[in-house]
Amino acid sequence: MSGEGSKKKLLENPVASGLVVPIAIVLIGALVVFGVTRLLSTERSYKDLVREMHTKTFGNRWVAAFELSKLISNSRIPKEEVPWLIENLSEIYDEAQDPRTRQFTVVAAGALGSQNAAKLFSKGLKDQDDKVRFHSIIALGNMPAGLEFNDWDTVLGFLESDDVGLVQASALALATHRVAKAEPRLQSLLGHSNRVIRYTAASGLVNYKNEKAIGILKEILTLEPKQEGNSSLGEQQVVALKLSLLSSLERNKWPALNEELTLVAKRDKSLKVTAKANEVLNLLKN
Repeated sequence: MSGEGSKKKLLENPVASGLVVPIAIVLIGALVVFGVTRLLSTERSYKDLVREMHTKTFGNRWVAAFELSKLISNSRIPKEEVPWLIENLSEIYDEAQDPRTRQFTVVAAGALGSQNAAKLFSKGLKDQDDKVRFHSIIALGNMPAGLEFNDWDTVLGFLESDDVGLVQASALALATHRVAKAEPRLQSLLGHSNRVIRYTAASGLVNYKNEKAIGILKEILTLEPKQEGNSSLGEQQVVALKLSLLSSLERNKWPALNEELTLVAKRDKSLKVTAKANEVLNLLKN
């Protein structure tokens, strides 16, 4: 998988931190095909679902794992129960032969946002299944700041992959946590032949306030959506990309692009972008 035709163009998704959001919980269509919609509509607690994951047969265990990932994302798990839940998820991961079960086990653990899940993510990074590795990186990228993690070298290695989605997710996870060794690697990606990777690297380097990225960041702010059917980014992708960059500049309190933001606030065709640009400018000027 290579170039801008990659199936994992994460710029097509809404944004949270950086350019990506967790995309594990998007398989409703597949679940309908497999005839398990009824299972997903049943009211069950997280403890019920963990028990099912321990006892279900090979074919159904991943469904419970998927449902648990949704429940955790939409509910608040009692803090005192999180260690128990992570311990069980780790056991299920180790037992699971089905990669989908391991995938959604990682997603569920990531939704907890707990440091205790770091060991599980480390296992996921080394999984034989590419989706498990991918979602382990996504989970790392969405962990709170200050995460103690000893396996960033594995994530750094993924920057050399031919998989655009894997490179993008890895770059953003590393940048989100400001991994020191990642900065020169991200800087080297500014010259990558793939535009998505260039934009991802530049956006990630905002977290380091790296001035080498300014040229590409200016390019992002002046992007215009092109007609559908060519290789250019569409309107939604362009708006999402700009909003993500604006949020990053705001979060890092970096005024290096204030001049460009002034123009964006006046001229951009998206009301969302102009409103956000004005908001960021007001913050950075004060």
